[in-house]
Amino acid sequence: MLRLLLSFTAAAMLTTQAIGQSAADVATARLAYIDGDYATSLAVLRPAAEAGDPVAQNVMGAAYDDGNGVPQDFVLAQQWYERAAAQDFAKSLHNLGLWYVEGRPGVPQDYAKAIGYYDRAAALDYDHAINKRGRMHELGQGGEIDLEAAAELYQQAVDLGNHNAMSNLGRFYVRGDGVEEDMGYALQLFRQGAAAGNLSSMSNLGAMYKNGYGVGQDNLAAMALYRMAAERGYADGAVNLAYELIEGEEGWRDPAAGYGWCLAGMAWDSNNQDLAEDCTYLAEQISAEDRTSGEAKAAELTR
Repeated sequence: MLRLLLSFTAAAMLTTQAIGQSAADVATARLAYIDGDYATSLAVLRPAAEAGDPVAQNVMGAAYDDGNGVPQDFVLAQQWYERAAAQDFAKSLHNLGLWYVEGRPGVPQDYAKAIGYYDRAAALDYDHAINKRGRMHELGQGGEIDLEAAAELYQQAVDLGNHNAMSNLGRFYVRGDGVEEDMGYALQLFRQGAAAGNLSSMSNLGAMYKNGYGVGQDNLAAMALYRMAAERGYADGAVNLAYELIEGEEGWRDPAAGYGWCLAGMAWDSNNQDLAEDCTYLAEQISAEDRTSGEAKAAELTR
């Protein structure tokens, strides 16, 4: 999850100073939370949150959202997020937008509310919210599909350095969705995202090399990029790697390992029916013995 990519505001600094804590204290406690030291971090963050610090309030919301250091409680998570959002804390606005896109127990899916929260965060130049709002336009969530609006928002998020938007916008330029097809710009976006560690960009960059889009075809480069994404748990990268290991160049074929990667990818993104269909297809291309070995490989990868 990306809930803890927090930014500090003048309001947060003033609040922490008012209760005898500095923004540095809250920042240090936040880092302890990220590192998994929940007892230490929440001992500092809870009083700061109760005193009105929006950074601390957002982390308290995340703690109750995920059940980290406290019993999972979506009611309390929402309350903490809303207290920070009332101070226009962009990350909490984004978190609430995500809640209403996905829905939570006791919080039904509501695209109109999600749009309201995302738009408030976007007005604060919060790149994650801008990217998510573009995704809503792409999927037609809360209105008609609008690929041009999605592309414009992805570009805004790219300009703010958002790595997920680089992958999303790159896809658009490959397919010409809402923009003129431009393989060179797509390649630039995927390279930029991949260099920053974005797994979707890695996998997409691999596909550019595999197909020779905007660059000379290079199966070895594609294979390496798919593997990097797969080894970091990216489902599409795992399935792309599976195709290479089962149907790719003769010298690196390993059907059992390929099937294992496909099953792992399917497990990592269990709601993606396309991946399930890929694995069904690949299963038909290999022997029963390789399928059995692949199942063992998948169990190892997903345990």
